[in-house]
Amino acid sequence: MNDRLSQHALDDADSVGAPVGGLLDLTRQQRNLLLLRPLFQLELNKLRLGDGSTTGTAEDALMQGIDTHYLVLSALDLMMEGTTISSGCTADEVLSHLSEVARAMKPQLGRVQRLRVAEAVLAALDNKANGYREFAFEHFDAARGGLRSVRFRLVAYEPDIEDVYRYKPTPEGYLVYLGMLDLAPEDAQELMEKMLDLLVQRGRFDTALEIARRARTLSIEYRQLIRDRLHQACRAPGTVHWSRDMAPGLDKAREHVRQRQSEDQRMEEAVLEALRQAEETRSRANLAQLLKTLQGASLLRSQLVNDISGAGDRFLVAQRSVFRARRPTALPDLEARLLPQLIERPVQALAEAADEALGALHPPGRPVVHDLNALFSLLLEQRAQDVEPEPDDGEIVPFVPPATPFPKETIEAVTHWLQTKFAAGAALRIDELLEMAEDEGLDRTMRRCLVLVLFRSFSDTETPLRHVRSRTLDSALAQFRADVAQGTNLQFTPRGDAA
Repeated sequence: MNDRLSQHALDDADSVGAPVGGLLDLTRQQRNLLLLRPLFQLELNKLRLGDGSTTGTAEDALMQGIDTHYLVLSALDLMMEGTTISSGCTADEVLSHLSEVARAMKPQLGRVQRLRVAEAVLAALDNKANGYREFAFEHFDAARGGLRSVRFRLVAYEPDIEDVYRYKPTPEGYLVYLGMLDLAPEDAQELMEKMLDLLVQRGRFDTALEIARRARTLSIEYRQLIRDRLHQACRAPGTVHWSRDMAPGLDKAREHVRQRQSEDQRMEEAVLEALRQAEETRSRANLAQLLKTLQGASLLRSQLVNDISGAGDRFLVAQRSVFRARRPTALPDLEARLLPQLIERPVQALAEAADEALGALHPPGRPVVHDLNALFSLLLEQRAQDVEPEPDDGEIVPFVPPATPFPKETIEAVTHWLQTKFAAGAALRIDELLEMAEDEGLDRTMRRCLVLVLFRSFSDTETPLRHVRSRTLDSALAQFRADVAQGTNLQFTPRGDAA
C-alpha cells in the first residue's frame, strides 16, 4: 500500500506546475483511462483469433460472440477471491474458470477452443505479446507540455511462500475491477460503508448490496498488500528492517481493523433490524444477502488480524535463518527482477555467459564425509519389531437417522386447527393460541408442534399459513413462556385485516 501511495505522490509531484498554455492538467484521468487500454485492445483484435478453419470469414472467428470485457473482469474477480485463501490463483485455475465462462457464453465451442479463448484472455492480462513486460503507453502531459510514459501491470505472477507461482491482481488491476475508483483501500472502504448505512436507512437494498460487495473487495486488496509485505520479510529477511519497514504498516493495519470492527457490528445490527421489519419477499432476500456479505467482510478482517498477530513470529523465524545481521540493502530481488531480465536476453548471449551464470546461481558445497563409528553404530542398531494389529472390535452398525418427532397426521391436524382459528379474522399471539389449544384439549405433542408451525411461518413463505402476516411485538408481551416452549411472542394477523 505504501508503494502505491508513493507512486501516486510521485505522479502528483511530476504534474505540479502551471499547465502550458492554460491547458487543464488531466494526468490522473488519462492514467486511469490508459489502464483500460489492454481490455479495449483485446476486444478490438478478438476476431483475428480464428477457429482453425480455412474459410477465414468473420463468422469463423473463434471469439465471435464472446464478451472479452466480462472474461477479463471475471478473471480479476477470481484472482481477488484467491487471495483470501492463499496468495492468488494458479494458471490452471484461471484457465479452467475462463473456459467455463466461455462455454456459458458460446456453448458450441469445444474443449480445445474454450481453452484457446481462456489462454488469449490470460495472455492479454499478462501482456504475453510483449514478452510479459509491463504495459507502456504515452499520453500528453499538460504540465510538462509534452508526452509522458505510463507503465503498469494488471496482474502479477509470483511465487507464494511454498514457491507455487500464482496470479494476483496488482493495485492497477484492482482499480480496473472497481471501476477506476482511485482511492486508498482503507479510505474508499470507509466512504463506501457510510454510503451503505445511508442506503439501508433509505430502503435501497439493491444498491446497498452492490456497495457492500465493493467494500469487501477493497478489504481483500488491503489484506493482500499486508500479506505481500510479510511475504517479502520471509523471503528476504536481510533486506527488511522491522522498525522501518514492518512496524508502521502493521500499526496502520491494526487501527484499520479496530475502526472497521465497530462499524461492522453497527451495520449488522442495522441490517438485522431492517430484516425484522421487512415484509416483502424481495426486500428480505436482499437484506439476507447484504447481511451475508457484511459477515464475509468481517471474516476477512479476522484473517487480517491473524496475519498481523503472526507477523512478529514469522519475522523472527526468518531472522534465525540468517547467520549474521545484515544491513538493509537496495539490491534488486533475484527472482522478481534479475531472473526475468536474464531470460529476456538472446540465446547467443546466454550461451556465452552460461558458465558464469550457472556458477553464480549454484554456490559450491562440501561433500559429506561419513564417520566410521557412526556407520558401525547404525549397523549394530536393532530395529523394533512390527506391532501386531489389535483384534477387530466388532461390526460397524449403520447409522439410522432418528424418526420425525411429529407424524404427518399431527402436523396436518395442527395446521387445520390454526386455519380454523385464523378464519375468524382476529389477530392472535402465540401465548393466546397455546391457551386456546390447552383449553380445547390438545395434548403436549400437538402444542409443541403448534409452536414450531407458527415459527416456521415467520420465515418460510411456502407454509400453509400464507394468508397470515407475522410480526414481533415491542411491548411487555414481546416474550412468552409456556410448559412446551418459550421465546419471542409473535403476533399473527390475517392479510385481509386492515390492521
